[in-house]
Amino acid sequence: MPDEVEPADLERGARNELRALGRANAENVARHLVMAQRLLEDDPQTAYEHARYATSHAGRVAVVRETAGIAAYLAGHYNEALREIRAARRLSGIDLHRAIEVDCERALGNVDKALQAAKAADPRRLDEIERAELAMVVSSLRHEMGQTDLGLIIIEDAIRARPSDSDVLRRLHSVRADRLEELGRLREAAAIRDRIGPEPTEEDEVEVFDIEEDYDAQMPDQDSPTGEQTDVVADARADDTEASGEPAEASADTVADLGAADQDDDAEWSQSFAERVEAEMAELLEEAGETSASPSDATDETTTMTTSADDALEEPR
Repeated sequence: MPDEVEPADLERGARNELRALGRANAENVARHLVMAQRLLEDDPQTAYEHARYATSHAGRVAVVRETAGIAAYLAGHYNEALREIRAARRLSGIDLHRAIEVDCERALGNVDKALQAAKAADPRRLDEIERAELAMVVSSLRHEMGQTDLGLIIIEDAIRARPSDSDVLRRLHSVRADRLEELGRLREAAAIRDRIGPEPTEEDEVEVFDIEEDYDAQMPDQDSPTGEQTDVVADARADDTEASGEPAEASADTVADLGAADQDDDAEWSQSFAERVEAEMAELLEEAGETSASPSDATDETTTMTTSADDALEEPR
């Protein structure tokens, strides 16, 4: 047990359930629950061991049995998961984790028991996420029973309920694509997968774009760019000029001018993003020398370039 793990790291609702225990025992159990929750995804077996320890010291507390059930399920201990989830349900009076119960019975080969557990669930007592999870499990179960058409109907009904959680909705569509593929409706399945994209990972939370590749991907082979394409270039130039320290105003105007100046020049659009920017900036600097009244009119290099960019946009090409 790491020293930095504190009982206060456990969410308040769970800590409140531990108040029936003695203080020392409650703190000890809380620390093991924290460790179990932290390890659920990366090391479910160790998480299960922490949860089992907590259960041995607080077996009459619903949140402890619930945590043990989830950890056992993720670690592949399906009999233990069933026992713990059902115990948590009795202790809490809440219809908890019906989807896990059904999936455990399915994993154990108890198809009839899995269907019975699903039918025993009262949809009015389940939140939208639990209803969606149950639909995904039952849909897969029906497919394994050779009833893929019925599995598709179940998942489509769950999608029509439109759960507010975007990740849950994406997963529902992914399961629907699975059912369509299994029915031989490959084109429909592919269209769904294209819309929802790949499953997001933790790395996807921070998006890093290659400006040049993104820019080229947005520009089709045509004579003039659309307004949307010009916006893409403007966004890329804004990011680029912030990093280089150049004036933002000049950069935005440069992009607009770039779209107007090159509309009849297919060869210009075939250049790389960096080459186009470099050529345009050189042109603006040259125009700056031609349109400025005198060198003394500019107080510094930044002001000169910004004014020249404005003048260049106003003059017809």
